[in-house]
Amino acid sequence: MDEVRRRSDGELCGHVEARDGQWYALTVFGAVLGRHDRRQEATDQVLTDGLPSLAERWTLRHAESGGEEIVCIQEANAAAVTVARGYYSLPGVPILRITAAQITSGEWELYR
Repeated sequence: MDEVRRRSDGELCGHVEARDGQWYALTVFGAVLGRHDRRQEATDQVLTDGLPSLAERWTLRHAESGGEEIVCIQEANAAAVTVARGYYSLPGVPILRITAAQITSGEWELYR
């Protein structure tokens, strides 16, 4: 997995990774933003969508149960993501911390 950083300030925007003959554009915590034939296309998507996507609502799916729910990202970094479980991130809403390893392993999936 290769880091993608903004040129202007060095901010980590996400990652790109080659898998199965395609290039994956990934968030900072490893969720898939998109799949592309070329590395540059994946890099461009990370630079365009990587950080703004963190403000969107995502769907969280647990691999074992198959249950899905809408979540809001509260905090994200290369090691983990913390989500508010529900459509809004309000005080008192249950939260869940998911590690990048749990996403990579497929235990949890986050998608838009």
